[in-house]
Amino acid sequence: MTHVILFNIVLLGACAYALAAGGAPERWTAAVFLAGATTTFVLPFQPHVSYHSVHLMILTVDCAVLLGLVWIAVRADRFWPLYVAALHLITIAIHGVKALDPHLVPWMYAGASAKIAYPMLVLLAIGALRHRHRLARFGSDRDWSPLRRPDYEHS
Repeated sequence: MTHVILFNIVLLGACAYALAAGGAPERWTAAVFLAGATTTFVLPFQPHVSYHSVHLMILTVDCAVLLGLVWIAVRADRFWPLYVAALHLITIAIHGVKALDPHLVPWMYAGASAKIAYPMLVLLAIGALRHRHRLARFGSDRDWSPLRRPDYEHS
C-alpha cells in the first residue's frame, strides 16, 4: 500500500507543478495523466480479476491515455512528449505480453505496468522546468507546432 501512496504523491506533485509552471503541452499532459489515474481509480472493483489475467478495463483506459499522449506529442513543439508517449506504449505492450503469456508472474505484470509511470512523470516535470527556463531566457516559448508547413513556393 505504501507504493500506491508514494505513486499518488509523485503523480500529484509532478502534475501540480506542470499545471502551475508548464506551457500548454505540459498542462494537457498533466490533465491526461490525472484523468487516466482518476478513471483507473474509480473503475468498479472486480474481485474475480487480478494480476493473473489482463485487466481489460485498465487496458482500455491505457489506450485512451495513449491516444491523448500521441496527440500531444504530434502537436507539441517539444521533444519530451514523444518519449512519454513511447514509454506509455510500453505499458500497452506489457498488457499484450500478459495476454500472450498468461503464466507471466503476476507481480511482474503489476510492477512493470506501474514502474514505467515514474519516468513519464519525471519527463513531465522536466518539461515544465525547461519551459520556465525558456520563458526566462527568451521571453516566450511556442507551445504547438503549426498544423502544416508554410507554403514558401508562392512568396
